[in-house]
Amino acid sequence: MKKKLLQFAAVVLAFALAGCSDDKTVTSEVIENPADMVVYGTIYTVEDDAPQAEAFAVKDGKYVYVGSADGAKAYIGENTTVVDHRGKGMITPGFADCHAHYFMSEAMKAMGSLRFADFTAPQQLLVDVAVEYQKAKAEGKPGIYGFGWTYQLFEALGMPTIKDLDELCPDIPLYLSDAEGHKALVNTACLRKAGIMDAEGRLKITEIKGGEICVDELGNPTGLLLEQAGTYCKLRGIDFNVLLDEDKALETVANTRDALISKGYVAYQDGWSNYFGNLRFYDAAKALDKEGKLSLNLGMAYEIESSTEELDKDLESAFATAKYTTTHLNPHYIKFFIDGTVETETGYVQVPYLNPAKGNGIANWTLEDFKKITAQVNGNNYTMHVHAMGDLGIHLAVEAFAASGKKEMRNTLVHVRNVLDTDYKVMADNDIVVTSGFHWHFCSDIALENFRQTLPEEYVTKMYPIKSYFDNSVIMSAHTDYPALSGSSEKPFDMMEIACTGVMPGKNDKPFWAAELINRQQALKALTINGAYQMHSEKERGSIKVGKYADFVIVNKDVMDESCPVSQIHTANVTNTFFEGKQVYPTK
Repeated sequence: MKKKLLQFAAVVLAFALAGCSDDKTVTSEVIENPADMVVYGTIYTVEDDAPQAEAFAVKDGKYVYVGSADGAKAYIGENTTVVDHRGKGMITPGFADCHAHYFMSEAMKAMGSLRFADFTAPQQLLVDVAVEYQKAKAEGKPGIYGFGWTYQLFEALGMPTIKDLDELCPDIPLYLSDAEGHKALVNTACLRKAGIMDAEGRLKITEIKGGEICVDELGNPTGLLLEQAGTYCKLRGIDFNVLLDEDKALETVANTRDALISKGYVAYQDGWSNYFGNLRFYDAAKALDKEGKLSLNLGMAYEIESSTEELDKDLESAFATAKYTTTHLNPHYIKFFIDGTVETETGYVQVPYLNPAKGNGIANWTLEDFKKITAQVNGNNYTMHVHAMGDLGIHLAVEAFAASGKKEMRNTLVHVRNVLDTDYKVMADNDIVVTSGFHWHFCSDIALENFRQTLPEEYVTKMYPIKSYFDNSVIMSAHTDYPALSGSSEKPFDMMEIACTGVMPGKNDKPFWAAELINRQQALKALTINGAYQMHSEKERGSIKVGKYADFVIVNKDVMDESCPVSQIHTANVTNTFFEGKQVYPTK
């Protein structure tokens, strides 16, 4: 009886301390078992019914209280860590990057691959290749992989030929991807190793579904490969099992984690997790999570190429990645390409390109085939994660998802450059998610004029919608597509500013499609709760709410307040990142 009276007195005292708190969760258990952490500040919860709070309390990695500053006092005990960020900036849920290629980029560093600086000229690329060849020969490397040259620039200044590359790198495979990952320059040794060319220099393969082996007027390869032809050659021409060993893969995943959490990302959907033709990133990510060192919510997508001749076998391999599932690793995503890119005239579009030879672009799959694939993938509890750029390519995927997909799988369209007006409702009705790269919503006047040389006007003035998704109740998340940033930054507040202004920070250009700009609240949703929805975790993450995991960031400036000009959003920086209530950046 005495113990019960003491407990009752403790509860009364707690309410007295809280004043006129709106808190309804204070119990004797709370008083006897206080929070691990209490945080005060300007808090944006991303919850519609209570979008702002003054404080929250965290216990065992989850929010146990969100509300007023007075109400949070009851959760403070002798060992509670108190963080007071009032008047110093803001606090938001941690961010989600819902499609990028950090593993690929970080692996290049680990492998010592060639990385071309922005707007490297063709002649400089050749100089870099010559240096890298000498290094590769000295180290006994089985091939050279590089990334980052700019297709439009090389088209204007002169594309290196296969003869140029052969003179500099005559006897080991050379594969150089462009900055978008949709074109490649290769030497003869790479074509031979991939089985595309024979020893006499004749092409053994002339057509690859979804791609193009470019040839000259005599039918000889130029060294330029487009879309799926490049992927086909890369996976067969370069021995990545040697270049990327288990230790380098583990280093890659750890470095990816560090890069993401330093910017405030606590969730990440990798867009192509078998990029180098093996499953070493899966092994590394699972090992890190088993050790409690993953420190973010991770989705991994197994890509299946449209050039495959063994689709059923590839699907079986993709489904087998289920064995990598851990607490924070969800491998239940399969990546497909519906088409190429509109800017390089390989996206599948309704209005033909200005160049008659390009027609309407490339459709990698028929509607019937993609319906069957969708049914099989969703039937095995995997989500479709689909690159789609042209309006007809997007329409094809939307029709397949609506006809054969499961709504609960939240099949996702990636990038999504042009959308037919009639497809928005179908997307919304079928829980089709779109992940959008905000940085592409900026386009300079120079780039627009360049596009006018190849694209119909409707594909120049209207591209990459974002506001239309909100207007039509389509769930839209945000992604960086890192390292394919088109000169932008992968920082979340840089991305948010572009979504709100249509202008890249530091540029003076005007937005090219002002009607599609969104407000900062919508941008924050896309970067947080909508990303959690895409990754099937919105009930546990993505907002600051009692019962959810405490994944949040502390920011040095309140850029959600209207007093901050939208042109200054990029000046905010994440100073601290917390994952499940523990500070993961900076490391203590």
